[in-house]
Amino acid sequence: MKMKLISKLFVSIISIIMLTTALPIISSAAIQWTPNENPVPSNKEWKVTFSLPVDEQTVTSNAVYVVDERGNKQAATPSLALGNSKEVLLSAPLNGYEEGKTYTLHVTDHIKSKNGKSLTDGVEMDFTIESINIQDMILGTWKGDYIGINFLAIFNKDYTSQVILDGEVEEGVYSISGDQMTMRLLENQRTGRIDIISTNEFTITSASKKVIRFTR
Repeated sequence: MKMKLISKLFVSIISIIMLTTALPIISSAAIQWTPNENPVPSNKEWKVTFSLPVDEQTVTSNAVYVVDERGNKQAATPSLALGNSKEVLLSAPLNGYEEGKTYTLHVTDHIKSKNGKSLTDGVEMDFTIESINIQDMILGTWKGDYIGINFLAIFNKDYTSQVILDGEVEEGVYSISGDQMTMRLLENQRTGRIDIISTNEFTITSASKKVIRFTR
């Protein structure tokens, strides 16, 4: 696909997390990620870098935004980078993007430079969120906290588990189905929604809103 500059305005879209990728503005563009740039993390933050200082008043959710596969705009507000009027940042939604899903980043002709230059057409770029293997994330030893009770939990590859409390070891098994996890704790099977907070923290929240928190 032939690329060209429009209105002498050059835009490069890069990820804070990943390597820099230059992206010239083109008419009627629908630009795909190159294969080695997909998938991307669920907390992906975008940085849109212009060659000219941007008019902050035009940095709105109608100028830079992300939509899902159904065209639903994601709850993320763009902002001008602190100390750099040529950069616009777009953070991920509060709870991140949904794993395994494809989204589209839009930079529209609503955005303008301080001297009034604008894009004659917008830019679109598709990106896919990486799928997390939950079991791989939770394997190993964790510090657990359940309603103020502290314990150690060990999750093994064969879906067996050990809970260590006051020197006593409780043997059990665990299972993961979708976003639900079941484990044996305090002589009961406990099931709830598993949420991966980071590589060092996850929670299991039951239907009654009781939370089992695990940290490294």
